[in-house]
Amino acid sequence: MTVNSAPLLRPFRFLIGPAALFLYLFSPVFTADPAFAASHPDALKIGVLAPLSGPYAAGGTSFVQAATLAVERANTEGGVFGQRVTIVVGDTQGRVDVAKSEALRLISREKVSALVGAYLSEETVGVMEVAAAYRTVLLVPVAATAEITDKVGKEYARYRCVFRVGYSLPQWAEMIAAFLSDRKVRRYAFVGAGIRWNLELGEKLERIVAPRGIAPVYSAFYSPGNPAFDAVAVAAAAASPDIVILADPGRNSVSFLKRLREAAPALPALSIGGALGDARLANSVPLSAPVYVQTAAWRGVSPTATAYAERFERRYGAPPVGYGDTLPYDAVTVLVAAWRRAGSAATEAVVPVLERGAFEGAAGAYRFDATHQARWGTGPGELHGTFVRWERGGARIVFPRR
Repeated sequence: MTVNSAPLLRPFRFLIGPAALFLYLFSPVFTADPAFAASHPDALKIGVLAPLSGPYAAGGTSFVQAATLAVERANTEGGVFGQRVTIVVGDTQGRVDVAKSEALRLISREKVSALVGAYLSEETVGVMEVAAAYRTVLLVPVAATAEITDKVGKEYARYRCVFRVGYSLPQWAEMIAAFLSDRKVRRYAFVGAGIRWNLELGEKLERIVAPRGIAPVYSAFYSPGNPAFDAVAVAAAAASPDIVILADPGRNSVSFLKRLREAAPALPALSIGGALGDARLANSVPLSAPVYVQTAAWRGVSPTATAYAERFERRYGAPPVGYGDTLPYDAVTVLVAAWRRAGSAATEAVVPVLERGAFEGAAGAYRFDATHQARWGTGPGELHGTFVRWERGGARIVFPRR
């Protein structure tokens, strides 16, 4: 994620600090001010749900930054049917109840035309109930639990407005398995924050890698809010895996990796969906052994991915981490493209367009299956994600092999 964790405004609730006030006063897009909405009656609103406070605030900040960048690009291209596009942000705090109430506020009070979010799987499962009840299009960028798209498949009439841009846990596990096979890994440790997607991903990965002769030798999780991961790092090293898979989307991943390096300086680590995609954080991590990061896209993968990375760095002073910012950017990009093709922001017009179309994003061309899951994988025509390795001069793409 990003170290630029200056707090943002939580609309209509409180200002967390001076940095939030600066963003609120001087950003043209970070706004929930009724006066702004009244002065822009022709603006189309996207509700963005992300944790801007709590243990995942850094990730939430980059999530909103990327969504903002996508909206700014849309407006430079003329907006949508002559209207400006804006975002209204809801701070989920990483809590299910708050995420649901913020989704309801954005729909009922702010009159957003669609939602993008949330962040954690727990939050998003709650938000999709609100979206379904109000027949509001919801694009899910990063929450990975299979429950989201399973619900679409089982109760299509109710959840047909929900689409996931990011990869599902089964897709995620398949991509990790392909990488482990490529690295000739046979034994791995799986550790990270004790949140839903980590627990589910660990179980799914174990089942998928078993036929390949790969097995976990250690698995453990720590509290994201009050982590006590020293013992986990020592135990993971003592298990003598070929690699440690670190599943933590917060900045605790950096502290954990430093502790792991103390216990086992030569043990490789793979960060999945975590803060270690941030170059500024990676620069503080010992590189006595390989440090790999899984991303949705990376500079150099394609002209589109490179152009996105360059825009992000110019706008925010640091390159994107490739996951928790890239996927929200693509979610907004896909949504805007669907509005344009539909000629309307109405749910009934947009859903069929999303179901039938292909939409270009930083990670590639997005197509949705029958459960409204974007097609990620290792096959032809699928979004495949990217694995990079941090080195002294920066990150090098190592998989898929080019």
